[in-house]
Amino acid sequence: MAMRLRRYREAAELTQEAIAKRAGVSAKFISEIENEHVNPSFDVVARLVEDGLEIPLSAFFSDDKLDDIRGDLAELTALFAGQPAVIRRRAIRVLKALCEE
Repeated sequence: MAMRLRRYREAAELTQEAIAKRAGVSAKFISEIENEHVNPSFDVVARLVEDGLEIPLSAFFSDDKLDDIRGDLAELTALFAGQPAVIRRRAIRVLKALCEE
């Protein structure tokens, strides 16, 4: 879990501080998790993934190789980077609809 959290965080180009703030924990706690010094409860993992990384738990724990999607994530990040929030939300709704087909 620790390595997966770090890889997803780095792929999303997020700092430990950014995820910590979103998930309501300390950056030090994120560091301790990523360095395997502590094992968070399931509730904390859910907050880190859903609130911190802003991805579904099912995606976080899927067997897909992160390296296979890293390029796609980077491309999406670049596309979204300069867009206003309303456009980003609309694009996410479209992507969700496509994935649910």
